Amino acid sequence: MEWQQLEYFHAVATLQHYTRAAEQLSITQPALSRSIAQLENELGVPLFDRQRRSVVLNAYGRKFHAHTVRILQEMKEAKRDLLGMQNPHMGDISLAFLKSLGISFIPGAVRSYLDRNPHVNFQLFQNSTSAMIDQLTQGHIDLILSSLADTGPDIEWKPLWTEEMYVFVHQDHPLASRERVSLHEIANDKFIVLKQGYGSRTIVDRMFASMNREPNIAFEGEEVVTVLGFVSANLGVSLLPHISGMDMKNLTKLSIADYRCERTIGLAWVKGKTMLPVVDAFREFLIDYAGKRAPDGD
Repeated sequence: MEWQQLEYFHAVATLQHYTRAAEQLSITQPALSRSIAQLENELGVPLFDRQRRSVVLNAYGRKFHAHTVRILQEMKEAKRDLLGMQNPHMGDISLAFLKSLGISFIPGAVRSYLDRNPHVNFQLFQNSTSAMIDQLTQGHIDLILSSLADTGPDIEWKPLWTEEMYVFVHQDHPLASRERVSLHEIANDKFIVLKQGYGSRTIVDRMFASMNREPNIAFEGEEVVTVLGFVSANLGVSLLPHISGMDMKNLTKLSIADYRCERTIGLAWVKGKTMLPVVDAFREFLIDYAGKRAPDGD
């Protein structure tokens, strides 16, 4: 059974006349008759009763017509939905991002985009870098904004900005009066870090690996706010970027003099995946927005 046969059947059922239905469909009457005959043969029952110059649905035809009306309506709605999905200014965008970016950068970007595109709906998620990559590769989200230490062959990653990582210490720490410190000066400190799977944790581990040492970890958190709270209570030090909008009470940030310590924030998506126009438009906007408003360490 072909889709075209359903349309032909519906036209004949509505007009109750082969010739007028053929004219409406812009085909010949014999071609229409053959199509209906093939449909009836496939179904194994007649669908119409012939009455002089017109045709009417019989009991089989009325039952089949009820189904075809619903099928044709569903297809009409499906076509309309697909057409709507081609609109770059309307639709759903799923974005996952680092928790620290939710303080200022992401809210500003989303607000700016919605001001221009009010018919876009955002689904926003926060998670660790590794969890976001899993969400991305499993098709649960469209884009992620993160610091990817390593990308697999299926991930496309567009670097957006690079930011320095600082050692955050309590204001009463012996090194708090300094602007820069060396690695060996902080190597024995207790560290407050994010859990495995977060980009900044990977940087901490690599930094200590460069000294052939293991960090003395006092606490592993899942939120930057919690990490800085522990540092603010003088329970250890931490390695983080400067985060705009965060309460830095009791805290001092120090640059590392003898180790290039920085992270790059980028936008990632699945390579080769069909991108809806609304997602593609936001991706381009976000790249441009980051270029103009690269945060000082979100």
